[in-house]
Amino acid sequence: MIPSPEDVIEAAEMRARQHSATEPDIEELTTVTDKETVEIDLKNFGITAYQPLANTTLRIDFHLYAMVNAENQSEFEDLIAQNEHRFREQVIVTLRSSEVSDLTDPSLGLLKRKILEKTNRILGKPLVKSVIFSDYSFIEQ
Repeated sequence: MIPSPEDVIEAAEMRARQHSATEPDIEELTTVTDKETVEIDLKNFGITAYQPLANTTLRIDFHLYAMVNAENQSEFEDLIAQNEHRFREQVIVTLRSSEVSDLTDPSLGLLKRKILEKTNRILGKPLVKSVIFSDYSFIEQ
């Protein structure tokens, strides 16, 4: 009923061989994702959020950029111009509803993922590849 240690090792090695045989080569992955990208300025943001439970005020300032494939740059710029106010509103709502731990995370990973997902949803296409925070400042008073 219970497999021996040798059986467990053999099964693990077999799974590893099967898994590595089905993975694509690293060269294939790099050629697919090595498209030229450009940074597009999404402007400065200055957000103030009052938190009544903690009786504190948060001040968040940053400059936001989007990474887009060079071939999609003009389409992205047209769509973001058409949806500029909805985009800004979603960024502000995302940051104001974030936890302090998300705002103090050195990589800002969760905020980047949320803004990326919401931006692509607003645009109707997955044009944005990543989001970059520059000049990020967070103050809690």
